[in-house]
Amino acid sequence: KVLPWPKVFLAIALLATILGALFSTKILADVNRNIAKAKETQRPANVKIVKITTPNCTDCFSVDNAVSDFKKLSVKVEEEKTLVFDSPEASAAIKQFAIKKVPTYLATGEINKNNVESFVKSNGEIKDKTFIFTKLSPIFIDTQTKLEMGRVTATLITDPTCAQCADLKTVVENFQKAGVKVKETKEFAWNSSDGQSMINQYNITKVPTFIFSPEFDLYETAKSTWQNFGTVESDKTYVTRNVPLPYRDLTKGQIVGLVDLVYLVDSSCIDCYKAQDVQKPILTRGYGVGLRSERTIDISSLEGKNLLTQYSITKVPTILISPETDQYPNLKNDWKNVGTVEADGWYVFTGFSQLGKITYKDLTNNQIINPAQGPSPSPSPTK
Repeated sequence: KVLPWPKVFLAIALLATILGALFSTKILADVNRNIAKAKETQRPANVKIVKITTPNCTDCFSVDNAVSDFKKLSVKVEEEKTLVFDSPEASAAIKQFAIKKVPTYLATGEINKNNVESFVKSNGEIKDKTFIFTKLSPIFIDTQTKLEMGRVTATLITDPTCAQCADLKTVVENFQKAGVKVKETKEFAWNSSDGQSMINQYNITKVPTFIFSPEFDLYETAKSTWQNFGTVESDKTYVTRNVPLPYRDLTKGQIVGLVDLVYLVDSSCIDCYKAQDVQKPILTRGYGVGLRSERTIDISSLEGKNLLTQYSITKVPTILISPETDQYPNLKNDWKNVGTVEADGWYVFTGFSQLGKITYKDLTNNQIINPAQGPSPSPSPTK
């Protein structure tokens, strides 16, 4: 029997209403679940904290700062307790969780919650549903030996006769500023019995240098940069190999990296820039060049005239640096932008535009050049 159209339309409408209601109910349920999930994700993790402190170790790692960092996460601390190292309760916790270093802290509760999970994984380990903070930096106490760990001895091997050689004490001080605890700094001349003993033991070929005792190995951040400084020996001693110039080369038996610096000037040009004030600091401070000698030569002298002719110099004052400059790769590489390297190896400065608005003399037309005012005739003839 064929149903009349009004009943068909009514049945379709009723079915659509039912399906729509079911679909809407499902969407609402999904929305509510997502809202609940978002709220749960944003909810702080409920935790309890137990600190194990070392009050007798004044230089020890600050567990209070570590706990403070943990609290900056989305956590709600329901309880916080402090145990003193060597107390019965602390000893029991150390044994239960096989804790190797103190001071530290433990956290229990919702430590697997998303908002703390990544921190927990990168800063410690989980045992018996308890987070143990293990990312301590020295100084700390070894729970087995009860000794303070991380006090480094620095040994400097120097050359007292080389005043121009680098002072590596500043490098050691920089490591100290970065957190390395240096308990003692020893210093031996390279040709002393103690100096020779260490040189032979570690096959040292350059001095000055410095050596860190094996405790340096405990400083993860600092030791990660050591490839820039030197080597790690089989006994975990850290030996500096990359020594800045100038230094004594023990295989050659001489100091390398010393250069001779010549200032070529025109004493009649009173307003000309002073190379000693402008360029010497660039060489010594900027590039670390060690100077063996400094001389000032006037272009009016026979030696000065010979230098003008030999190197086709047309502007003064200028500087000339001896061939040992080759030993400074950064300066050698940059020199092509400011000067020439002559056939005999001497470096001659010609890049006056690189010095900014300095006053100099152009010998080709006997003019004093002041970039701020323009060229002007020299008050005296070319010498």
